[in-house]
Amino acid sequence: MKQAKKIITRMLINNWGGISHRMMEFHEYVNLFSGKSGSGKSTVMDAVQVVLYGSVSASFLNKAADDAKNRRSVMSYLRGAQKDGTSNRADQDFYSTLVLEVKDTGLHTTTCFGAVFEIGRTDMDINGKYAFFSHSGSIPEDGYLNADGVPYSKAQIRKLCETRKQSADNRGRVELNRIYPSREAYVATLYDVILGGVDPTRLMTMEKSAIALRMTNGTGQFIRDYMFPRSQESAIEKISEQLGAYREIKEKVEDLEERIHMLDTIHESHTALVSTRSDMVRAEAILKYIEIESTKAHLEARSQDLQGLKTKIGSLETEQKEKEKEQKSCQEALIEVSSRLKASDYGQKEKELQALKDKIVLLAGNSRQWRGIVEGLCAWEEDENVTGYVNNFALQLICEFRKGSVTEKQCQELARRLEEAASAVSEEYEDLGTSLRETGKDLAEKKEILEDLKNDRKHYDQKLKKARTQLEAALTNLYGKKVPVSVFADLFDITDEKWKNAVEGRMGRVKFSLITPPEYALDAAKLFRRMKQYQEIDLINTAAIKRDEPTAQSGTLYETVRTEEAYVDLCLKRYLGRIVKCETVEELDQVRDGVTPDCYSYSNYMFRHLREADYTTRACIGTKVSKEKLQELTDEVFRLEKEYQESIHLRDSLKRAMGFEKLGMDPAQLAALSKAAAQLEDAAKEQDGLEEELRELKNGTLMSELTTKQAELQEQESQIKERLAKIQTELLDQTKALGSAESDVKGYEEKLAILQEGFVENEELLAEVTENLETLSEAAYRNKKRQELVKFTEQEEQQREDRTRARNHFNQKYPVYDFADPDKDNDCYDQVLETCRRDFEPQFKEEFAKQCELVYASLRDNVIAAIHGEIKAAYRHARDINRLLSRIRFSDSVYQIEILPAQNENGQFYEMLTAKELDSKVMDNQGYEGQMSLLEDDFYQKYEQKIQLLTEKFMPPREEDASGLEKRRQEMERYADYRNYLTFSMYEKVENPDGSIRKNPVDEMAGRDSGGEGQNPKYVALLAGFAMLYMQQSSRDSKVRLVLLDEAFSKMDKERSEVCLRYARELELQLIVCVPDERLQSLIRNVDCVYGFRRYQNQISMMHIDKGSYLEMIAGEKEDGDEAGADETEDTVIE
Repeated sequence: MKQAKKIITRMLINNWGGISHRMMEFHEYVNLFSGKSGSGKSTVMDAVQVVLYGSVSASFLNKAADDAKNRRSVMSYLRGAQKDGTSNRADQDFYSTLVLEVKDTGLHTTTCFGAVFEIGRTDMDINGKYAFFSHSGSIPEDGYLNADGVPYSKAQIRKLCETRKQSADNRGRVELNRIYPSREAYVATLYDVILGGVDPTRLMTMEKSAIALRMTNGTGQFIRDYMFPRSQESAIEKISEQLGAYREIKEKVEDLEERIHMLDTIHESHTALVSTRSDMVRAEAILKYIEIESTKAHLEARSQDLQGLKTKIGSLETEQKEKEKEQKSCQEALIEVSSRLKASDYGQKEKELQALKDKIVLLAGNSRQWRGIVEGLCAWEEDENVTGYVNNFALQLICEFRKGSVTEKQCQELARRLEEAASAVSEEYEDLGTSLRETGKDLAEKKEILEDLKNDRKHYDQKLKKARTQLEAALTNLYGKKVPVSVFADLFDITDEKWKNAVEGRMGRVKFSLITPPEYALDAAKLFRRMKQYQEIDLINTAAIKRDEPTAQSGTLYETVRTEEAYVDLCLKRYLGRIVKCETVEELDQVRDGVTPDCYSYSNYMFRHLREADYTTRACIGTKVSKEKLQELTDEVFRLEKEYQESIHLRDSLKRAMGFEKLGMDPAQLAALSKAAAQLEDAAKEQDGLEEELRELKNGTLMSELTTKQAELQEQESQIKERLAKIQTELLDQTKALGSAESDVKGYEEKLAILQEGFVENEELLAEVTENLETLSEAAYRNKKRQELVKFTEQEEQQREDRTRARNHFNQKYPVYDFADPDKDNDCYDQVLETCRRDFEPQFKEEFAKQCELVYASLRDNVIAAIHGEIKAAYRHARDINRLLSRIRFSDSVYQIEILPAQNENGQFYEMLTAKELDSKVMDNQGYEGQMSLLEDDFYQKYEQKIQLLTEKFMPPREEDASGLEKRRQEMERYADYRNYLTFSMYEKVENPDGSIRKNPVDEMAGRDSGGEGQNPKYVALLAGFAMLYMQQSSRDSKVRLVLLDEAFSKMDKERSEVCLRYARELELQLIVCVPDERLQSLIRNVDCVYGFRRYQNQISMMHIDKGSYLEMIAGEKEDGDEAGADETEDTVIE
């Protein structure tokens, strides 16, 4: 028995586009609209969509029919807007009606639904100007036109609905004779009742996709969304409460474990701190014992030293008294002998000789000083670089100084002239220093330029080099390949040497600009905008120059340059193509912009000389380094180096001259010094005479005895004095040592008293110290214990910081305990630790274990088992669809649907969700049979990690805003959707000659197959999707089977199109298909109803073509040929 369904039988259109009034009839299966582009097919298709979707939004209209001059809207259709800007119903009030008639083949009832519009001549907005309605029974015979041929208004529609309420056709369980107050009410009744219980959202989405065959995300995504709908039952609410409680107890357990861990850390750090402090006390006690014993030993030693010093001092004092007596006796005898010698001539001569010796010493010093002055004056004559600053008279005076005695006047005159020479030398030194700095700077710059030229590279400013490198790197990163950035001067050459300087000078700053090929210019400009540190550097917009296409005048500097790059040539035309080459000022006066070979320029009504630096030191134009410029610069550097070295030599000479003798002494003193040599010579002769006289007197007998006696007494006195001095020194040393010893003894006694004050001896520690001092020196033992104490101190400080840090961390996280004092003992923390371990931990652990089992059971029952069943159902559903698809064959191809595990991160759950263990657990009212604990459940043990990971996916969100909660909700719903763990696809099943089966994925074939082969699977999936949509509804009412296709089968041949149409028939689908005229002949044998569309004078005509007559015309069976067939076709038009 044939299954009941609902068929769209007729459509009525009043005042829509180029249609004033038309009634159209539709067949149960395939209905074809044929016509040229713009003939009106899409006009009718959009009318169907307005009624079917209950929407006047432009987004529901056929976008494939839009073009640049015709942006469609419901208002433009109502006005009858045309491409030429006119409208069929402009400046008038009118009503419009769009109605579809649907017939239920099971109940044999007919229902109409549609839209009514009331448009005023000035209305620009459609809001409030329309209403949707439905009524039982067929379309009225008047076609919704009153006696005057005017379409019904809202009031007339409402009256019609009231009338139909009383008719025999009103047999439905829901009242359909009404005008709906809103679109939502209309859509709800339309899809739930009139169309038989179809999901409106899925139907609208699929119809819009079908009209232009849009499967932007691929065939697999289309199959997933429309052929395998998700379950309507949500497991989120069932498990969210358990997961919330699970998380709460889990957080409590984690918090308890964290609290115990933190308190354990505090306890351990406190215990370690107490132990370290005990070690510190013991080490300090041992050091005190060592100090006491050391002090006792030092006190005893210094007491012995004190007694010895007192004995030594007494002995020295006795010896001192004896020597003083001997000294007094010796002095008395020496005085007597000396008196006798002085009374003789020998004594007087000896005094004269001593006075003369003193005078000779003074004269010798004066003579040496004079020789130094003369040598200093001679330096003015010897240095050739300095002699020029001294006049001849001064040089003559220097010669007089070398000879010897000079006058005060001569000294004054030479001093004045040397001061003048020194002043001139100083001024020259300052000037030479300035010149050297300038020459050095120039030389360094030219050396740097020369080094660049020798290495075949031009010398550019460092900022320019950095800017070029940085911009080139940025462009390379942007494009993923090397993008050249050059200096403008490097990309062209000057071919005429005569005008070289003029070109260099006029290019000025421009030649140092950065330049890129035009295709990169705009991006280069965007990047260069961020390089604000390069304010003195320019970037040429080659794209703009290329766009402007500048030209060069005849006789300009452009003729003197050459380049290989086309875009560089355009830049040269722009910058040099208007600068005229001139020889005289008169020629310059006749042009707007010009220059002469000697760099005299005229521009902007101003004459000026080009800057010399621009065409000398800053000249850089050329694709290669100039050999002539290299040689010229080499010679210039050699010359500058030579000048620089000579200037340095002269500067050093002048610097030395500034220190030459300038006779700064008093002239009288200088004159006296000049005579010292002669006076020294005379005094030496006088000394020789006196010494000879003394020798003669000394040879006498009495004088000889007195002299001998005097010498003996002097020697004796000297020995006594020497011994007394030693005794005095020893007494001072011993007295000082005595004071130090007394002070040390007193200090040690006081120190020992302080150390022993309040000290209680520990025999064990004392024995340990005594024992160690027998094997170790005091210093070694003390150092050892001090190192231990330092180590303990550092350790104590670190452990105290660790304990404070641990306590602060605990108090910050748990301020409720109010443990504010960081230095208090650890009892309060230990009490809390003991309480947590004794009271809280067992309780929370037990509660947590129960909650884990509850969550696992809920997750297993409500989510995992549900997804497991849905996945198995999906595989069964796929087998049913494949059996249906296997009956449809395109040439040698059969298309099949394939389901595989997801290839993304969700695929990790596939094995768990399809595990056989889930099949072995049969649910009853209490849950699973054989309920067991987590540790006994084989499924949990096998997939524990995946279960925990999936549990996190369903964990309810914490307090968030509405958007965050909704986003989290959607993510949880996605993980509850069984399709999330599967991959859907369609493949072409091909049997090879050897009987093996080959699978060709459809989405991969779409890129390499012909257009027809690429469309085959899309139409197969689309039609199967509609069939599944209409079969999967929960309502048992008969359903509509409508599918709208625009520009259908455009790339498919006749055979493939026939298979698709036959496939649609087998699926019991009702098609409305739009095709161009050229497709009519290949499709007409497989369609049931054909309308031919034509547009004439802004009116759309629809011809209902008789299929049999048309086929006879094609076969040539009529005698009148094509023309007669066309006439007969015209006779079948339904007005």
